[in-house]
Amino acid sequence: MNDARGAAPATSSTVTLPAAAADPLAQLGKRRRRRWPWWLLALLVVVALVAGALALRRAPTAHEYITGVVSRGDVVQTVEATGTVNAITSVQVSSQVSGRVVSLGADWNQVVHTGDVLAQLDPLPFRAQVSSTEAQLEQARASARRAEADLTLARTNATRARSMLVYQLSAQSDVDTAVAAEQDAIAQLALTRAAVEQAQAALTTAQANLDYATIRSPMDGIVLSRSVDVGATVAASLNAPTLFQIVDDLSRVQVLGNVDESEIGLLHEGMPVQVTVEAFPDDVFDGRVIQLRFDSTLTQGVVTYPAIIEVENPRHQLRPGMTAVLTVHTAQISACLRVPNAALRFQPADASRPAATVARGSHGGTVWVLDGSATTGSMRAVPITTGITDGRDTQVVTGDLVEGAVVVLDDGVGTGAGAAASTKRGPRMF
Repeated sequence: MNDARGAAPATSSTVTLPAAAADPLAQLGKRRRRRWPWWLLALLVVVALVAGALALRRAPTAHEYITGVVSRGDVVQTVEATGTVNAITSVQVSSQVSGRVVSLGADWNQVVHTGDVLAQLDPLPFRAQVSSTEAQLEQARASARRAEADLTLARTNATRARSMLVYQLSAQSDVDTAVAAEQDAIAQLALTRAAVEQAQAALTTAQANLDYATIRSPMDGIVLSRSVDVGATVAASLNAPTLFQIVDDLSRVQVLGNVDESEIGLLHEGMPVQVTVEAFPDDVFDGRVIQLRFDSTLTQGVVTYPAIIEVENPRHQLRPGMTAVLTVHTAQISACLRVPNAALRFQPADASRPAATVARGSHGGTVWVLDGSATTGSMRAVPITTGITDGRDTQVVTGDLVEGAVVVLDDGVGTGAGAAASTKRGPRMF
C-alpha cells in the first residue's frame, strides 16, 4: 500500500483540437468561400472575351472600302411602267327586250361576224303583238275610208244647199247645217288618218321588238365572254345585264400603261415600246405610243398618267386582262464615260459635298476617288456633272475623272448605298 501511496499520482492529459477540425461543416464552408471568387473571375473573363470578339467582328475598320470603276460604254435611258392588255374595240351586248332564251348561237372564243345570231328569245309574244297591231292598223284604215266617204257626202250636201239658197228653194239654216256637217266630216277624216299613223307606228315598234328578240353580233370579232344560258329570262331595263362581250380581232391590242409623273415628260407619241408579259417571258412584243392622256390617277400618294400603247399580236398571245411590263428607250449615249450610281449616292461621314458647275441639261454630283489600296488608300472628292442614267450607271458629262479610276461606293460608315445597289438593277414598277 505504501508503494501505492508513494508513487506519483497519475495525471490525465487533455488534447485541444482546432475549431475547424472540431466543426467539419465550418471547414467545408470556408473552402467554398475561398473557391467562389475564382469561378466568378473566370466567368467575367469569358464574358469579356466574347463581348470583345463580337465588337471587333461588328465594327468594320474605317478603311474597308467597297469600290467601283469608272468605265466607258453605252448608257441607255429607259422608262419602265406596268399596264393592262385590252382589246382595241370591245362591245358589251345586251337585250333591248325582255324574254326567255330559247337558243344560243355563239360561245366563248367563237369567231363571229356582223349579224350572226348570238341568242334567240322566245318570239311568240312578239309575233302576237305584231298581229294585234296589224289588226289595229287595218281597223284604222277602214275608219279612214269611211270618214272619206262621209266627207264626200257632206261636201255634196253643202254644195246642194248653197245652190238651192240661190234660187230661194231652201232656208239659210239648211245651208248652215250642211256646211257644219262638211266641217265635221273633215275633222273626222283627220282623226282617222292620225289613228292610221298611230297604228302604223305601233306596228313598227312591234316588228322591231320581234327583230330584237333575235340578238345579233354588232361587229366582226371574237366572243370574249357569255353570261346567259338557254332557259334564262332576260329582263330589259336601264341596267340591262351584259349577255355577251365581243372584242375585235386580237391581232392588235392596246396596253393601258401607268407612267409616273416624273417620267411622263420623257415620252411622246410614236415612240417604240417593248412589251413583255409573265406568260411568255422569252417573247418581246413590239408596240408604239399612240396617245398620252392628260387625265391623272392618284394611288397611295403617287400620281400616274395613262399612256396608250398599240401592240402587234399576230399569234394572239396577248390576252385581255394580262399585266404587261412596258420598256421605252428614251435616250442613248454610246461610248461615254460612266460612273456607278452608288458612287454618286456615297458621302463619307462629316464630309460636305463641293459644289459642281452644272451644264445645261445636266445635273451636279460628287464622287470620291480612292488613291491607293482599298485598305490603306485615301479618298478625295471630285465634283462632276452628269447626264442620263440607265438605273445602274450614269453618264459623266464633265469632271476630273478618267477611265479606270477607282471610286468609293461604300465604307460602312458614310451614306453609301452599298455595292449591291450599284450592281443589281430591278424594274421600276408604277
